[in-house]
Amino acid sequence: MLTIFNRKELTICQTQARCQAVCAKLDAAGIEYRARARDRSSPSPLAAGARERSGALGQNMAYNWTYTIYVRAADLEKARAALR
Repeated sequence: MLTIFNRKELTICQTQARCQAVCAKLDAAGIEYRARARDRSSPSPLAAGARERSGALGQNMAYNWTYTIYVRAADLEKARAALR
């Protein structure tokens, strides 16, 4: 079981396609992982309403999300080898 206490960050992907490619390699190697998606366009709790004021003009919407992939700490080197 993968928990926040026994996991390590493997990589951060900027696109969903890259995240899916990494996850497919980990699946093929039999490595348990968790992927976390984060919307970078969401305002922070300290800047509520900032997004509504500034808008998204000029932003590349393909890069609004980041995907962090975690693996078990014991499997970190094995996961890195699977991605090479």
